Amino acid sequence: NSSTTVASMCDIHSCTHAVSAQRQAYVSLSSCHTFASVCGVAATDVGSQIAVRESDVDYCGQVGIMISSGAEGLIKGSSVCNNGVGGVCVSGESKLVAERSRVCGNGRLGVCVLKGSCAVLHYCDLRANGAPLCGLYVSPSSIESVSWEGLEMDSQVYTPNEEDGSVFAYGSEHDDDDDDEEEEEEEEEGKDPPPHKEGAPTAVEGLSNGKANDKGGEDGDDGWL
Repeated sequence: NSSTTVASMCDIHSCTHAVSAQRQAYVSLSSCHTFASVCGVAATDVGSQIAVRESDVDYCGQVGIMISSGAEGLIKGSSVCNNGVGGVCVSGESKLVAERSRVCGNGRLGVCVLKGSCAVLHYCDLRANGAPLCGLYVSPSSIESVSWEGLEMDSQVYTPNEEDGSVFAYGSEHDDDDDDEEEEEEEEEGKDPPPHKEGAPTAVEGLSNGKANDKGGEDGDDGWL
């Protein structure tokens, strides 16, 4: 319980969960390579935190990085590519900050944010994910808690509407009062996506000042951001 693990310049592979943070643990990976597992890196309960820096997570059978059930994660300067189902999945009121990272070539989804989770994405490459392409998938319950800046994408941000299945367009704010004409214009084939508006949608400002900040000095870290 509440343990701290710091790994640097390691190859971790051929496991069910190559790296897993549970029971309020903090795990930091730096210059590591995680591959050929069912799930590469996972944080799966409240209070658990993962930090992945300058590392590669690839060729996992399901998901490269999973953050769920109230956990928190930082991905910085890393590559999460060529995983079977998805690159990064955030669910169950969890939190993600990703900076200057590549999430490319994953089977179905690049980054998915589900079930009331929060995410901040800065200058990440989310291209060539899924068929059809889906770089960023946001569930309706997470729309107001996701923000991004400087993303490289080859598809729109998709959010299914639970009532009518409409698509949440890249960079636009979710509005339940949009009329049919506006929805048709958003879905018009070949239409260029509008630019992301500053401050929209409202985002979590960063991860909590928890164990990562308190224990960061052990591996030269200066906190989540």
